[in-house]
Amino acid sequence: MALADITHKQGRVPVTVFRLRERIHLGNFAELESLVQQAYANGTRNAVIDLSETDSMTSIGLRALIVVHKILAQADNGKHLKIAGATPVIRELLQVTGISQFIEVYDTVDEAAASFS
Repeated sequence: MALADITHKQGRVPVTVFRLRERIHLGNFAELESLVQQAYANGTRNAVIDLSETDSMTSIGLRALIVVHKILAQADNGKHLKIAGATPVIRELLQVTGISQFIEVYDTVDEAAASFS
């Protein structure tokens, strides 16, 4: 089974959505980073990571989110990654670790995709 389902949404700008099918862990974090790197090489500039099927996150998952943010921000250091569908526990983890200060968190993929300008 693939780590993520990849789809596309068109809002004000094109957005690639990575819906994680399982928790990010030591055995698969590089797969997520590789998927995003490939998408970036193919023109993706704005992305949403959908965590609606992810019930928990470890430190390696947090690291992967930061790496994905850096991949997408490399052209202009902008905010090109949004997170959607995080459980209350993951939202709190993102807040406590400070990640939500530079990666915006939304309730739904549609809200996250619509937030890009």
